[in-house]
Amino acid sequence: MHLWKFTNGECLTIENPNWIHLLDDKSTIFWLDLSTDDPAAPKILHEVFRFHPLAMEDTFNERQRPKVEEYEDHLFGILNAVELKDGELEFREVDVFLGANFLVTVHDDQREKMIDEVLHRVNKRGMFKLPMSPGYLLYSLVDTMVDSYFPILDVIGDTIDLYSEEILVNPKQEQLKELFKLKRSLAEMWRVVGQQRDMFLVLTREGSPFINQDVLRYYLRDVYDHLIRVSDTVNTFRDTLSNVIDLYLSSVSNRLNVIVRRLTVITIGSSVLAVITGFYGMNFDTTFPPFSADWGVPFVIGLMIVAIAIVAFIFGRQE
Repeated sequence: MHLWKFTNGECLTIENPNWIHLLDDKSTIFWLDLSTDDPAAPKILHEVFRFHPLAMEDTFNERQRPKVEEYEDHLFGILNAVELKDGELEFREVDVFLGANFLVTVHDDQREKMIDEVLHRVNKRGMFKLPMSPGYLLYSLVDTMVDSYFPILDVIGDTIDLYSEEILVNPKQEQLKELFKLKRSLAEMWRVVGQQRDMFLVLTREGSPFINQDVLRYYLRDVYDHLIRVSDTVNTFRDTLSNVIDLYLSSVSNRLNVIVRRLTVITIGSSVLAVITGFYGMNFDTTFPPFSADWGVPFVIGLMIVAIAIVAFIFGRQE
């Protein structure tokens, strides 16, 4: 459990919190970060904050879809942070509770990377400082999450370009496996991004009691715009990836045609040689050239060479 209190422009870490005092003091903004592995987490969420049972159920049930729900005294949201590991996307669920003067985040890992990034960003807000509020903390969280998608999309785009070039030169079965792995990852990312876009219809709605700063809605709309860019990029990559898979199949088919063509030439050439040698292997007393002729063997060998040359010339012209 990690608890930070924001007061007078400072961020203070609280070790032994007085929950009643923190909740009653509306002038103090605090952020509580919990892990689902913490045995005390359910008790704190239920007895201290009295969150809705349905929201708590979604919190401790893994792999919930991104969404936002408004309850009487708090807002509940499910976010999906993402990380690229071994060529596959790994989505991590981060549950968020927003109240009058607090933000509560719940996740699986003891230390969520995105939480540290958001905390660092909040402490160094730069020259355009927004008023500290739970809504601002939520904005920083969703903005950091969406911004983390772009480097991953850059890596996926570079990977698709690399496979496109390699497939033209030397298509391999391993490449097809990696392409389908990327396709599954992009399909999952499309699903998550699409659902998170729907969340902003609630977050940017006028008259929300939890995000009641007009200037904050402008910033949330900017995040929404970034999310649309992510969605469009994922769509483009999915189309490109389908084209690359088609390119792989075409390349493999062309290589197979080349191999079959070469085998055909070899087969026909061998058949011609077999006909010539079979003719002279038949049980005849006399033939041309005679068996006793000294020039008979060189003649047959020359005949074979000419036949092979004719076959090679015919197939060479078809190339």
